[in-house]
Amino acid sequence: MKKHLLILITLKLMLGSCSNKEPFLKVGLVADPQYANQPPSGKRNYRESLWKLQEAIDTFNFNKVDLVQNLGDIINDKWESYDAILPLYDKLNPNINNYHLLGNHEFAVDSIHLKDILDRLSMPDYYYSYSKKGWRFIVLDATDIAYFSNSLHDLKIQEIDLYFQNTKGQSNSYDWNSAIGKAQQNWLKQELENADILGQKVILFSHMPIRPNDNPHNLWNNHEIIDIIEHSSNVVAFVNGHNHSGGYDFKNGIHYITIFGMVDTMVSSYGIIEFYKDILVLKGFGNQKTLELKYK
Repeated sequence: MKKHLLILITLKLMLGSCSNKEPFLKVGLVADPQYANQPPSGKRNYRESLWKLQEAIDTFNFNKVDLVQNLGDIINDKWESYDAILPLYDKLNPNINNYHLLGNHEFAVDSIHLKDILDRLSMPDYYYSYSKKGWRFIVLDATDIAYFSNSLHDLKIQEIDLYFQNTKGQSNSYDWNSAIGKAQQNWLKQELENADILGQKVILFSHMPIRPNDNPHNLWNNHEIIDIIEHSSNVVAFVNGHNHSGGYDFKNGIHYITIFGMVDTMVSSYGIIEFYKDILVLKGFGNQKTLELKYK
């Protein structure tokens, strides 16, 4: 009880000018629970992710969020782990929409299950978008081109090699990273154009980050994606998981936010973005930092 009271007091002090206003939209964020029924390994407390996620869901319900966006890696490596973790999302209030995207650990399961991954996560497609209260949320598939996902996407290995080889000498030149292909890039450009026509502000969600430039977890072709979104006047933020330590960067009018990984802590870590006119407030819980994100 004392712990929850301290969190509430701290948040109230940090929010300042927003504390006497009601947000017009609230979005819950969860990154990298990586649940598995197995002992801890290093910082990763796999079994603990069940109660951590339950705490997050209780907080989302209490705060009456409008939707929850998961940022990938909800399981570690076993298909049957979904049987334990997915029912927790059923405890969200009925009016809260829940969305998933694919992370690299979604592909660590036996490959015979991969054809069923979209149905298992109730995803309409590998990448998609949705709109709410004047905002467009674009959900990217950061596993589009990768060695680890090719048993599903079935690309020519030379195509993957080319993306990987282009990173030679860069901090993200690891074969466990990935890229977003041309078809998805063209779709993204069209989504941004449509949002601009409708006067919508945009937030993008991805498992892998694209900034800061020296992040070893970045997409192989992060600069191609940066070039697309930083030429759009309506993109406010790019939000991702994958790097469990979290992070923040601000470049060319866009907030780049990495949500702290839930599996890497003895407390639950997650966030709620509150939407106000001219500012977003990311309320952090656990190791996730609270941030004020101004926009025009």
